[in-house]
Amino acid sequence: MPDWSRILPDADHRWTMGLRPGDAAEFFRPRDATGEVLRERRRWLADEPEKYVVATPECESCVDDSLAVAKSLGFALPNSDLKDLPTRAMVLGCAWESDFVWLLPDDGGTYHVVGGIVCFPSSWALTDKVGLPIGDVHAPVPGLNSALGRQIDTFLAKLEPGAAWTRENWSLSRSDERNQHTSRPRLPFDDSITADDVWIRLEHQLLLRLRPSSGVLFGIRIELVPLVEIRQDAEAARRLARALKTMSQEAAEYKILAPARERLIALL
Repeated sequence: MPDWSRILPDADHRWTMGLRPGDAAEFFRPRDATGEVLRERRRWLADEPEKYVVATPECESCVDDSLAVAKSLGFALPNSDLKDLPTRAMVLGCAWESDFVWLLPDDGGTYHVVGGIVCFPSSWALTDKVGLPIGDVHAPVPGLNSALGRQIDTFLAKLEPGAAWTRENWSLSRSDERNQHTSRPRLPFDDSITADDVWIRLEHQLLLRLRPSSGVLFGIRIELVPLVEIRQDAEAARRLARALKTMSQEAAEYKILAPARERLIALL
């Protein structure tokens, strides 16, 4: 059960870091006893790798460091020593239930996206982000860079080798599909929705300093919670309604919630 008291602060909506010390072993451990998550990941990776896998030459050291992390956490990986870079990356993509992105600093200390495997994006595409500095990655989010840009840069610069930190990010969706790539149809929000039409889409995120590359492994694990479930928790429902009420119009439009904001609040 998600910790709604942490994920949904009892405060007006604002962009927050919300970081806390984490545990990479706990983050990456298998959680799906049915095996469906890995089966779906492997299907997307087999059918359309060009959409979900990016392994630039710059990320090679991050790939090898991440393979070492996986082995240290007890994942049984096939021998990848002699395989090409995309195939070595794919080994991780088929072993971890979580998505992941690699970040590396340039000579000026600015972190850029250099690769990753993202099969379950929340209305974005990894191929659109590769090569961008973090500030440009976050640029579409109204007000985020002005509120947190400097904190993010400082945090990444000071992240200690081997140190892991976690946080959550939430959004709402009219679909319970894990893969919400920009190339796939997405049902819009409108004032006709019912509680059964809506899911809270949680991104459990991990930031881990790799060694010896000094890259950062950014993990993303998706959890989908039906709105009808949160409505059974009066305090969590009240906090979510407050966040929706106080969210700026620009933020609501970015989250594609604006046409149904009042309806969502009423449902809560």
